[in-house]
Amino acid sequence: MEKITADEAAQLVQDGDAILISGSGGGHAVPEALLAAVERRFLAEGKPRGLTSVSIVGVGDRAALGASHLAHEGLLKRAITSALVDSPGLVTLAAENKIEAYTLPQGALSQLMRDMAAGRPGLITKTGLNTFVDPRHQGARQSARTPADFVEVINLAGEEWLLFKPVPVTVAFLRGTTADEDGNVTMEEEAVLGEMLAMAQATRRAGGIVIVQVKRMAKRNTLHGKHVKIPGILVDFVVVDREQRQTYATYYDPSYSGELRIPNDDISALPFGPRKVIVRRAARGFRRLWRKRDCSTRSS
Repeated sequence: MEKITADEAAQLVQDGDAILISGSGGGHAVPEALLAAVERRFLAEGKPRGLTSVSIVGVGDRAALGASHLAHEGLLKRAITSALVDSPGLVTLAAENKIEAYTLPQGALSQLMRDMAAGRPGLITKTGLNTFVDPRHQGARQSARTPADFVEVINLAGEEWLLFKPVPVTVAFLRGTTADEDGNVTMEEEAVLGEMLAMAQATRRAGGIVIVQVKRMAKRNTLHGKHVKIPGILVDFVVVDREQRQTYATYYDPSYSGELRIPNDDISALPFGPRKVIVRRAARGFRRLWRKRDCSTRSS
């Protein structure tokens, strides 16, 4: 493992690379410093060009951060994610038919990382069958120039399934909280863990490089083994960003990372409106599911 700067990491990205990006909307575990460095390099040098971005969840602040750093014509060729809305720059490029863009089920993309890590030919699932994801309909495409070959209909055991094909990723931009001198990474301050391990494994299996952005460094052999989420054997480079925020809205909130639970009385009540109605309906659904599970457990 080698410790480098964000700008040095950006220099490692080559024309045509496919970058696997961790995190989710709102800045949760998003390697913001790495994405910003790629944008800086492109604006200064006109390189790299023709990139593919792959993220399980839409990453960004619905303005200029996250994947929107890559939203420059020429820099980005293709975007693969479950939502473009968190990165308006990508929405604009797709709407103007300047990039290829796919929006696929988040769960399918998550499981695809595991299958890519295992070297399987893709993810076989019924999720998305006969919907806009099905290639006989829209094929999950969000621009006219996007090929319809990412998802394929196959017949297995007399039934139709969808095959989500692997992406030949060449670079992974991941994020943790602490890295030791051997590249072992922990995530004690992160709000979400996501698919970090599978993404690192998938990238290394494809022969790519894994770059992890962290907040701080630790001496080797001092991190608790059970807290390591990305083993150093999978990490090529570490970038330290001491200003790393837990989310775009918070520097660090211990309740987000599970360090503590806030008393109910300290949580501000949500004003009545559409959001509150949606939350109430969702909570009732969880309650019904929990009762069903409880009854099933007792009967068994």
